[in-house]
Amino acid sequence: MSNSMSGVASRVLLITFLTGMTALAQIEFKKPKPAKPLPNPSVVSSSRDDVLSLTKQMLETREIPLDKEDCSNTTGECTLLSKPVIFVKGIATKSQLEHYCEMPRVEVRNWARGRYVLRFQITPATPKSSQVGVNAKFEGMINSVSGSEWVALTSKGELEDMMLRCIQDRIQGGDCKDIFR
Repeated sequence: MSNSMSGVASRVLLITFLTGMTALAQIEFKKPKPAKPLPNPSVVSSSRDDVLSLTKQMLETREIPLDKEDCSNTTGECTLLSKPVIFVKGIATKSQLEHYCEMPRVEVRNWARGRYVLRFQITPATPKSSQVGVNAKFEGMINSVSGSEWVALTSKGELEDMMLRCIQDRIQGGDCKDIFR
């Protein structure tokens, strides 16, 4: 009888040990530090034409339609402007807008949609490097008794930083999958 008791006790201990190990594996004692935002504009080690091409590819991959492209013959600066992109609708609108934008604290609003327009400025720094700046203009649509209207919001720089990181990743041969999760 003591053999069967010790067998049961050892099984209980084994199960308790394995369950405890699983629970400990899910507990994170140190919160990972968020990466510091890149300088905006950033200098990248690629020519202006290569950066321009990679940026267009990135926009196409992300399904962000390009509205305008303008390159100056005198300064060499190129500006890419996207069409407005609606990135969130419905219940998650407020939380997504709060993630990317400074939100007005005073008023309670019924946020229905969020959109942005991206502006990329690519300037040659040297023959083999370029300076890339990204600016995002955010707007949130509110529904009220008088109708719907778009309200301009101030960007926190999150989207701009992700775009700069993606451009740098593409220059190094990456595909930006880890950047846009």
